[in-house]
Amino acid sequence: MPKILKSKRAAFVLGKILAVGMYRGCAIFAFYLWSFPNHGLAEAQKEGLTEYLTAEKQREERQWAKAGNLYRIVVETGPEFLRPYATLGLFRVATGLGEGAAALSLLDSLVDDAGLFPRHREFWLAVTALERAKILPGEDGVKGSIRELEDVLKVIENRHPHIRLRAEIRLVMAELLSRAGQGRRAIQILTDSLPELRSRQWAGLRAYQKAQLARLYVEIGERDWAVSLLEEIRHDPHMDSRHFKVAEAFVEGHDLSQSCVMGLVVRDEPACFSVESPGCFELRITASKGEGKERIAVKGQVVTHWFNLQEDPFRTVNLLAGGSLLEVMDSFVPSSSPAPGPVMIELLESSSTRVRFRSRSLSLPSPRCEEYTVYPDGRVFVLIGTEELLPDQPRVELLLTTPLIDTSDGWQLISPNRNLPVKAGVTFEGPHLLLARLSFAGRRWAVADDLLLLPGIAGGRLITQVPSDAGLSMRRKVSCEGCGKGGKMALQLRIMPSFLEQPDLAEKYRGSYHHPANLVIPEGKLVIDDSGDLNSDGYNEGEGCHVVRGAREVELHAGAYDRTDPVIKFVLPGFVGLPDVRIDGKIANSSSYNLSWVDRDTLILRWNGTVPAGGRLRFALE
Repeated sequence: MPKILKSKRAAFVLGKILAVGMYRGCAIFAFYLWSFPNHGLAEAQKEGLTEYLTAEKQREERQWAKAGNLYRIVVETGPEFLRPYATLGLFRVATGLGEGAAALSLLDSLVDDAGLFPRHREFWLAVTALERAKILPGEDGVKGSIRELEDVLKVIENRHPHIRLRAEIRLVMAELLSRAGQGRRAIQILTDSLPELRSRQWAGLRAYQKAQLARLYVEIGERDWAVSLLEEIRHDPHMDSRHFKVAEAFVEGHDLSQSCVMGLVVRDEPACFSVESPGCFELRITASKGEGKERIAVKGQVVTHWFNLQEDPFRTVNLLAGGSLLEVMDSFVPSSSPAPGPVMIELLESSSTRVRFRSRSLSLPSPRCEEYTVYPDGRVFVLIGTEELLPDQPRVELLLTTPLIDTSDGWQLISPNRNLPVKAGVTFEGPHLLLARLSFAGRRWAVADDLLLLPGIAGGRLITQVPSDAGLSMRRKVSCEGCGKGGKMALQLRIMPSFLEQPDLAEKYRGSYHHPANLVIPEGKLVIDDSGDLNSDGYNEGEGCHVVRGAREVELHAGAYDRTDPVIKFVLPGFVGLPDVRIDGKIANSSSYNLSWVDRDTLILRWNGTVPAGGRLRFALE
């Protein structure tokens, strides 16, 4: 009952806001908010997540009444974990309507609701203080916000899980102080807290805070100190040239965004190599250099770092901290065994079009290998097999790491049927696995991403147990049934698009993967025995590409699905050097595709675009 009463309080406050709006000649607001039919309420109760996401979009578009309407539905009838975020959405609607007093009342109700979740109370206290700091104008308001932020810092002081939250509070305090003409005090606060960020784990956050400090020095006319801070970033052993470049651009006020999905960059360092799609993501493989091209990953983990560069250009958050993106659980090793043994990692291909590397575990009775293929748009294909020909395995066990960031919502497993979270504690079985870390209002530093895992064969099933507490779960055991043939199994992992913004997108990607496009080849032939082609149809599920031999021209027929960023492997095309690319007879702009030799006989073409369902596109090399 207390939760319902608090929800009604939030709705009452919003009612007051809209009554004022109506008085100002905005009667349509009240109609949209209060005239929901019973059927709409029932649907909202069933689809709280959809309502919340729609409300977020409408709020961003400044459709205050429609957004407030849906937020209220979620507060009253939505899932428990969504209600605080929906209340925060109501607060932002009130702020958008210019009703500061009512907005503050909503924040107070949010703190009360947070009291129902003791483990997250500190988080919500910080969120409300940060939100309040945005709307309190004038000198008195700034002073009050600074005092409140200082009080919150005392509450979460010396709590290791809140290091990032403390950093944000100090950064907001510094901004308020600078705005109030107290730049030197702002500098002192940020300088005094730098020792807390001295470890390698916080290198990106340390670079960001130093960049903020440098900007403050520029604002008070002391540019020499700003230059010194940038030099500290340049020479910090835990940072690299990318931290310096981003910090320099930030201090100078330049745009930090970069063009996405144009090509990959590989950085080869003694302790690791990284695969970066500038402005999109970075994957890092922690493995020390060995002989030749081989590296050794002592802990048996392959992809150990994942950064979302769209929202985190300073790389402050390693989304895989403490885990690896994907691990195969060995059926030969007892489940009680300690961490997996060392693995050998070999870089197979390195170009702007794609990067491929192989991981081999040599400690097992039958050595297993996994081949990873990474594309600039965030698709990662994994081919799992052994060096010996073995019969099909009915089930393969995986460990999938989902980023753990200290917030209350965690990752939600999304049902393919209704695009809604699957209930905690149940066993999920489905044709794909979609895990969503939602872009909730108030969730700072937590990068919003969806993680989609697809089996390589139509009819394959993915099975996992939904944890009872999504906020604490990081490593998930996933069983793959019917996902391979001939002793091999293929998977596709997508780490970039936000699938929940388009409810049917995950299903479309699955259909496109399981039912590849048709190729018409005037000369040459389709290759149906490529290593990762599980069903001999000319499409390599393990690498995510069509394969042709002796051809220079192909026509791609999309069929029933959109074909996003299609890839074609040309074997023995008969060229020396890179040919031109013609699309439907016209010379294509080089920015619309990636074309790379991966060896002396094989050319990879990736088209940076979409062939719509029912359409066709002719690719010609000359």
